[in-house]
Amino acid sequence: MEVRLQNLGKKFSRRWVFQNLSEIIPSGSKCAIVGYNGSGKSTLLQIISGARVASSGAVLFQENGAQIPLDKVYQKISIAAPYIDLVEELTLKEFYHFHTQFKKMQDRIGYAEFKDVLAYQFRDDQPLKSFSSGMKQRVKLAITILSETSLILLDEPCSNLDEQGRHWYQHLIEKYLAERTLMIASNDPFEYEMTHQSISLGSGS
Repeated sequence: MEVRLQNLGKKFSRRWVFQNLSEIIPSGSKCAIVGYNGSGKSTLLQIISGARVASSGAVLFQENGAQIPLDKVYQKISIAAPYIDLVEELTLKEFYHFHTQFKKMQDRIGYAEFKDVLAYQFRDDQPLKSFSSGMKQRVKLAITILSETSLILLDEPCSNLDEQGRHWYQHLIEKYLAERTLMIASNDPFEYEMTHQSISLGSGS
């Protein structure tokens, strides 16, 4: 999926977080969104995902040379972020089946394979609310990256992951995101070292 930011801006009250932002993220590319805390990295991801509305400008999406209608874009995007909560009353198995009612998993990945990808000892009857923060982050990243979507948005993806978890994240990116568009909001170079394009916020925008 190709993403086009056209004179994009967002303000809260009278303060512009960013404005006049124009960028093309080609289909299949890997893009980092960097900038100091409060520069609008998370806000930009939320606007691209459709969770927030821009104050000015527009975000356009294209696939195979054709523009995607805005009311269809959500089907082609998956996002993981610290501020997006899991349905913690559900068990891991229940959560997987709940998610797949709305978005398919790529390569027909079933629950057993999904659980294997997590590379962690989870019990099928264990509610998500009993998971540690690191375990929850693994679930968020795996369900997002393994979904059959054209655009993956990750906000501070290694939050709450230990060293082993960070390398697991790196492997997940390498194995499952070769041809899909990826955008990562982060100030940690390890999280976006695979990217070859960047958008820098807070430098006079």
